Amino acid sequence: MTVTGKNGFVFRICLLAISLAASPALRAQDASYPPAPQLKTNGTTLLLEDYATMPLSGRKNDGPYPAPVDMTDQLGRANSLRSEPAAAPQSEKRFFVPGQNGVVYILDKATRQFTPYLDVGKIFPKFTTEPVYGMGLISIVFDPDYAKNGRFYTVHSERPNIAGSANGRSDAIPNLTIDGDVTPAINSPAGEVGFQSIIYEWTDTNINNNTFEGTAREILRAGLNFPLHPMADLLFNPLARLGDADYGNLYISVGDGTAGERAGPTHAVPQRLDALPGKILRITPDLNLRPQDMLSSNGRYRLPSTGSDPNPFVNIKTARPEVFAYGLRNPHRISWDTVTNTLIAADIGDHSWEEINIIVKGGNYGWAEREGPELRFTGGPNGGKTATQLETPVAYPTDDTLMVDGLDKPVPLIPPVAYYSHQDGLAIGSGYVYRGKLMPAMVGKYIFTEMTTGRLFYTDLAALLANRGKRVKSTAIHEIDIAYKNADAPTAAPVKRRMYDIVAERFKRRGGVPLKETVLPGASTITGGFRGGNLTTGKVDPYGVPYGGGRADVRLARGGNDEIYLISKSDGMIRKLTAVVTPPPAR
Repeated sequence: MTVTGKNGFVFRICLLAISLAASPALRAQDASYPPAPQLKTNGTTLLLEDYATMPLSGRKNDGPYPAPVDMTDQLGRANSLRSEPAAAPQSEKRFFVPGQNGVVYILDKATRQFTPYLDVGKIFPKFTTEPVYGMGLISIVFDPDYAKNGRFYTVHSERPNIAGSANGRSDAIPNLTIDGDVTPAINSPAGEVGFQSIIYEWTDTNINNNTFEGTAREILRAGLNFPLHPMADLLFNPLARLGDADYGNLYISVGDGTAGERAGPTHAVPQRLDALPGKILRITPDLNLRPQDMLSSNGRYRLPSTGSDPNPFVNIKTARPEVFAYGLRNPHRISWDTVTNTLIAADIGDHSWEEINIIVKGGNYGWAEREGPELRFTGGPNGGKTATQLETPVAYPTDDTLMVDGLDKPVPLIPPVAYYSHQDGLAIGSGYVYRGKLMPAMVGKYIFTEMTTGRLFYTDLAALLANRGKRVKSTAIHEIDIAYKNADAPTAAPVKRRMYDIVAERFKRRGGVPLKETVLPGASTITGGFRGGNLTTGKVDPYGVPYGGGRADVRLARGGNDEIYLISKSDGMIRKLTAVVTPPPAR
């Protein structure tokens, strides 16, 4: 086993260039829905090692909190892993891990042990993790000046119809002060609202402690029609410095809550500029940073509205000034490559295609009229299908534009820079451009997961950038093979394994109880079954090996040293990619 030599790429681009949008003059994409899996390995093999074991936890619906642990369900639901900014005194010693069931943990890098740091679920009476997968405590991000001001931000979900007050409880945990009451929700402009996503600002008065003490302030409350695809990721521009136009601006990814895929009044929500769902938002939480900028409707944040880099729709009366980009289905994870100044979104598709999108200011990504490289239909006999899945396929229009309410001219649509079909997976996971030191051959490659099966992929950032704004075939995507070093057998040689099988075995060893005819909890048609239902036979991976039902539920996270960690919810584990293996072990 050796580590390959260095092979990096360096590019300089302007993130906010609207000219990246697809031009109507570009040729139509030569793409159709494939009859079989398309993504295969090219032999690239990465060493995967166990890193840490999450505490067991249970999902909360309308019942008591904390919920009892259900050993037939996902055992530890970490959503991400964040390092503190480098200037923080403890940044080299610990990670912060938001558990979707309600607790932010500190993970000690030396002992690999977890300490509860902040119990968000205990503070908010209407906190919910149900139904399905996307609800609960989702993300955490640190303020650029966290080392001095102790501020960080979280997003969590609530169900308004749960009985009681929506105000957070200052007495829920020691040494907590909640600054102000609940703010009015910015609701979806169409359909009933049943769920809310909320961003909170937390100020820790002692960032050396392992438990939170300080103040909390609600920043933004958004109402969603349906429980799927809520507000998800939070990110600050890592390249912006004090005095820059983008310093202190918080980027927020918001799913459409499945509004776009439904016929009726909610269908247009992802394309509506007066709606928050299906968007990337940009706000300034610090009210004092640029006092000349527009104040939000709830008075809790500002909108970039003056200077050299205002939000794109701040001067359109019918638009929400928070909107930065739109026409997305579920951009549940966003990441920023600092070498190329590129903001990338992993956007989960509906029935057909998964997308990788480069996000630009004001960009329209086409959902729900486009999915992947195709036209997409809603309602009627063709509802949920793309153009080439019809009995009589529909050609892609040469004039690739949409009319958007509030804008005078048709808007050119920005195509994905890479995509794959549901023959290969059902839900793209988080991804990062690798810039670490342990795997030099992977530098400059965007590494990401397929959540349900646990498959691991990469694509070249150079090719993604070359395909910006071009409606051409997808950038090539390659599956990564895994050589797994099991912590329970430290002297054994790494073995080539599927991530799905690694998760299934650890789920069982941790006491997980498979339900009827499935080896993992959750639901996934691509692996051959539904949680608690009957197994659909014949589901195999692209190499002919059967799955066993359920979801591996694998995401990636990036540590402060830019190394890549794999988080799997079903077995409640965190693992780390540590080397490129050459020659690769035989499959």
